[in-house]
Amino acid sequence: MNVAAGVRQQLHADAIRLPGMRPLPGAFMTIEQAMVLPRDRSEPAARFIETSITEQRCSGMVADALERHGIEGAMVADA
Repeated sequence: MNVAAGVRQQLHADAIRLPGMRPLPGAFMTIEQAMVLPRDRSEPAARFIETSITEQRCSGMVADALERHGIEGAMVADA
């Protein structure tokens, strides 16, 4: 039995390239992305960034960018 684990997008690409391979549904782990801000930046600056990211996710901007760039297997985080 051959098994591989890794980043979903790469596994999908490998499954297309390698006959007989298929990605399994679900995930065994997630990679949570984060942003940082210098400590000397104000709390309003942090709220602005958080609000901007939430608006971009909820408006469909992030999903549109993933589609536009041909990114498969990635999901936009829930708001």
